[in-house]
Amino acid sequence: MRRLAFGFAFLWLAVAFGIRLHDMRSPQLYISALTGGQREQRATLAWLQGSLVFRKQPQFGRLVVVDTRLDGKLERYASAPLPPEWLDCQLWLEEGPNTVQAVAACAGHLPVRLTAAGQSLPGLGPDNKPPLLRDLGPLSAVEPDKIVNRIHRLENAPAHPSLFLLGILAMGPLLWLAIGDLRRVRRLRGEPVVEGILEQTDKGVFTLRSGEKRVTVYTEQGEILSVGLGRAASLGDSMAVEGLRAAVQGPVEKAGDSAFRGQQSLRLGKDAILVVGDHLSEARRRLLIDAGLNTGLAASGIALAAIVALGMAW
Repeated sequence: MRRLAFGFAFLWLAVAFGIRLHDMRSPQLYISALTGGQREQRATLAWLQGSLVFRKQPQFGRLVVVDTRLDGKLERYASAPLPPEWLDCQLWLEEGPNTVQAVAACAGHLPVRLTAAGQSLPGLGPDNKPPLLRDLGPLSAVEPDKIVNRIHRLENAPAHPSLFLLGILAMGPLLWLAIGDLRRVRRLRGEPVVEGILEQTDKGVFTLRSGEKRVTVYTEQGEILSVGLGRAASLGDSMAVEGLRAAVQGPVEKAGDSAFRGQQSLRLGKDAILVVGDHLSEARRRLLIDAGLNTGLAASGIALAAIVALGMAW
């Protein structure tokens, strides 16, 4: 079951990263104008962008303004739509007290003013020509191409709730395993019905030596749990486990002593368990470890699904 869970997890990872790589594809944009400036430890970039001009579709342009630190960390950005004739628009910056604003001047339309905070502040400069910039210097410490690509990634990495739901479904087998282990732990509480050393095994039949008597255990309806044998035993396995410790826990049907002295037979009920390999306490400890491991893996997978679905890693 754990292999199946890991298979689902890897399948989900392939689908999730395929979608995210599609989101992160190279920008299919045309930038008609770009400008920028810096002062102190901050820089402002602005550009006019739209879809590729050779595409046979309506051309929609936008003004994008970004405030960033000189070390390349984005602080904020905003965008505003442009008139249909955006390819002929002129772009410049104007400065004000503690702010820098971009202006897109388009013929026949009012200028589009925008700061990286999403505000439009009138009166910082003329409408028909670039103003004289006193505090804003030329852009030299920031690479514009990297900023453009990062903004594109932010805008094209939307949340995908379906990825989160698929991640939960992929972790479902691990949660089911954890729940099953906890149920087994609860069934193994208390004193065993019988415990001893395995002397003989056959398909669905185990013989235990418990003191001076031998107990034949029929396991058609119950469950076999191996402890420290490398893999879980199934009901149809013929295991070479003679000499190992075994114990029976849960509801059983006792047939009593047979014609031979010291013989007894038990038939496991639906919720009974035959533990092979160690004491019940060791079986409970191992089951609790497995339950914790499966729960931790499932929780980690769900957390990763949330991060990828929200686009927080991009």
